[in-house]
Amino acid sequence: MARDLLSAAADDSLAPRVMGIVRRRGLLMAAVFAMILVSAAAFALRLPNLYRATALVLVERSISESIVRAPVSGELESRLYVIKQEILSRDRLIGLIERFDLYPDLRRRAGQQDVLTRARNDIIVQPAGPEQVSGRTKTVSFTLSYTSDRRETVADVTNAVAAFYVQQNDRMRSEEAIRTTQFLRDQLAEARSQLDRREGAVREYTTRYTGELPQHVGVNLATLERLNTQLRLNGEQQIRIIEQRDTLFDALRETGLLARATTGNADVSPESLERLRQIDEQRQKLSQAETQFTARHPDVLRLREQLAEMERERDQADAVEQRTRAAADLAAPAAPIADPAAPMPPLRRRTMEGLDAELARLRQDEAGVRRTIAALEQRLASGPQRQQEYEAVTRDYAAARDLHDSVLKRYGDAQFTERLETDRAGERFRILDAALPPEGPAAPNRMRLLLMGLLLAGAAAAAAALAREQVDTAFHSVDDVRAFTTVPVLISIPPIGPTPIRRRVTVALATMGALAAIALAGMTAAYVAGGNETLVRLIAF
Repeated sequence: MARDLLSAAADDSLAPRVMGIVRRRGLLMAAVFAMILVSAAAFALRLPNLYRATALVLVERSISESIVRAPVSGELESRLYVIKQEILSRDRLIGLIERFDLYPDLRRRAGQQDVLTRARNDIIVQPAGPEQVSGRTKTVSFTLSYTSDRRETVADVTNAVAAFYVQQNDRMRSEEAIRTTQFLRDQLAEARSQLDRREGAVREYTTRYTGELPQHVGVNLATLERLNTQLRLNGEQQIRIIEQRDTLFDALRETGLLARATTGNADVSPESLERLRQIDEQRQKLSQAETQFTARHPDVLRLREQLAEMERERDQADAVEQRTRAAADLAAPAAPIADPAAPMPPLRRRTMEGLDAELARLRQDEAGVRRTIAALEQRLASGPQRQQEYEAVTRDYAAARDLHDSVLKRYGDAQFTERLETDRAGERFRILDAALPPEGPAAPNRMRLLLMGLLLAGAAAAAAALAREQVDTAFHSVDDVRAFTTVPVLISIPPIGPTPIRRRVTVALATMGALAAIALAGMTAAYVAGGNETLVRLIAF
């Protein structure tokens, strides 16, 4: 008969009903409570002890970070991870297990991979340090812990792992510094070779185009101005010498000492003198323009073309005059000479020869100056192209030089770092607190397990009693009868006489069965917990 066991009737309270349930189901509750409590106690007491030893390793720097650059963020964590992977490798772990004879029982009943997995789970590395503004933790120390069921070796294994971390860190940093130095040494040699090639290319280019480079433009312009001035002065001197010759010829004609043929070959027409004066004025204009503008300026180019055109016209006119005079000398009859036998005075002859020689020299100098000016103008005309080529050559040289300087600086830093790592003056690990043999087991927490078993036993006993009452269809009180039927209850008669033997036997058998169940549950829990380190790790860690 299903009913609400804990709901009190109008004339009954909750406490008597609870006491009635406890009185009727006391044996069941005691059996369930004892079975769970004994099982929990056997389980807690039979679990193996696990010991843990911890070592604290400090990350220290012997030299201030203001002198030596600190490692980049994450480099230390990466190195710690690499060292951990090395020590957790198969060969390292096998050597560690054989050295300290770890996990003898597990090695007998399980494979090598299971033993290695257990060892990897037992070694724990935990970095520690202050939290930075960025939210990341700056590692300044780390703890190494090892868990095992052997109290006498757990500290030795932890210290061996810590010593391996220290040795591996020193070795890794030294080897990294040496490799970095060697790499930068090779890079520096390559950069120096490239710099030499670029420097040789610049030297060859400057040698090949001496006088045409951008830095020579100012010198070329000054030289061109000086040559134009020299050419103008040369033209003025030629004009003066021609005027002196004309004056001398006029004087000789007046005295009748100059023959017709001589005068015909020596005269210079007024047109030639005028052309010389115009050319001289044009040179002065060109010289003045070149002092104000560049060689590629339109005014300079225009004046230069006009000067070249005037010089070509002068050369053509001089050639025509010379041919005309030669033809006239051949066609005209010999003019009468006042005194054919009268020779030219020696002084005037020497003067005339000197003027002719000076005029020839000036014209020769003029031709040389013109060639030099043409060469300078060619250099100035090729200036933009040379400037582009020179910029390309010097740009490659500057890039090679910057690369060389950068690699050289990094190579110097690498050498300094290598010396620091060789002398162990850089970042290194130091065992601040070595692992000590633990005073007691780290797991399991038996008191907590017993307390949890006690609470579980009480809850299970109450649940068993309520469940038994729920399925019980018997009437245990007048209220149960009244709740079941509307027939009035006339009288309630309590049990009279001794307890029947059958009931006593039933109670005895139930008690023996409960004791057997309690014993069986306790032995089962003890068997399951005995030497089961996996359960300890699941419960404790």
